[in-house]
Amino acid sequence: MSEELPVEEVLTALEEYQQRTIDLYRENEGDPEACVKGLVLLHLGWTEEDPERAKMVSRYRGPVMAGPGKDRLTESNAGYFRQSKRWLEESAESGAMPSISFNILHALVFAPTQELCKHWLGGRLKRRPTEYATAMGDAAWAGILAAGAALEHESSAPAGPGRIK
Repeated sequence: MSEELPVEEVLTALEEYQQRTIDLYRENEGDPEACVKGLVLLHLGWTEEDPERAKMVSRYRGPVMAGPGKDRLTESNAGYFRQSKRWLEESAESGAMPSISFNILHALVFAPTQELCKHWLGGRLKRRPTEYATAMGDAAWAGILAAGAALEHESSAPAGPGRIK
């Protein structure tokens, strides 16, 4: 017996999360530091708001994407990534933030928050995730600055043995 996928619920939750992220980009236009810290708080708070929804999305996102929700989620993701990349480019062009890829942003902002939330949802973390928002937001911003500096240094370093330029 196979369980039925909560396709509509997963898609709706993901689209709502993506829209809240896009709204943060707009609300913090010109202030990427505030935006990054807001993204950390958004993820932690979103998980706290409805732990069962967060667990559902974590559990079923892959199967929904691989099956009945593929087209809708692909379209939603495309819009989300387009907005995210636009925000990254505008922030870098303004000089308010180093030029980094979405993949680096995701690794520095969302991966740590997802890990913390996973521990909380699994009962291994007693404090609410949002209690860590300030420290994690500061760390995410510091990570972005460090990644930007490392990428800048890397791109300006002369090619040498074992170095691909």
